[in-house]
Amino acid sequence: MRLLKIFSMILLLALLPIKSFAAAPEISYDKMNFNFLKGYYTLTGNVRVAMDNHGYKMILTADEAQVSLLQKKCTASGKVTLNHEDITFSCDKAFAEWESNSADIVGKINFKSKDNITITSDTAQYNWNDRIADFYGNVKVTLGKNFTVDKNLKPGKKDIYAHVRYNIDENKILALDKNFDIPKITIPNFEN
Repeated sequence: MRLLKIFSMILLLALLPIKSFAAAPEISYDKMNFNFLKGYYTLTGNVRVAMDNHGYKMILTADEAQVSLLQKKCTASGKVTLNHEDITFSCDKAFAEWESNSADIVGKINFKSKDNITITSDTAQYNWNDRIADFYGNVKVTLGKNFTVDKNLKPGKKDIYAHVRYNIDENKILALDKNFDIPKITIPNFEN
């Protein structure tokens, strides 16, 4: 079995283009299986995938993940967290692409920033290049003490929104929508 794992790593490294090495994430786990036919890893137990973004890391942790180094994609499930600099998303499932620097996030989302803003929602999308987060479905916003907001966009304490757009760098809410055509966000399965 150990020989099979070593062979699979050598095979995968031989197939990767040279430029991929610079963008490869740091990965740790308790247990790993490799699907030769589909070219992805299934990782279980204390999974950690750290994707580099100009010296800053987007760190995904989970109970289980599927990682494709060739496609530069990762799905995660079970007590998932995404940490990027000064923010944290916790959720049930996530899908991250380190080439596009984006993540789709699903299920019982709880977002927190260093500026004491908390946002909960059903789904979310985050781009860690522009540091914009879009939250969808049953969105609740709790503002911190030092948060300033345009009077036209100030969330009420008990208001529930269909969509909230938040700029993390500017600590600014860009949109509060009670009615919004919510996109369907699904987490892909590498088996399909």
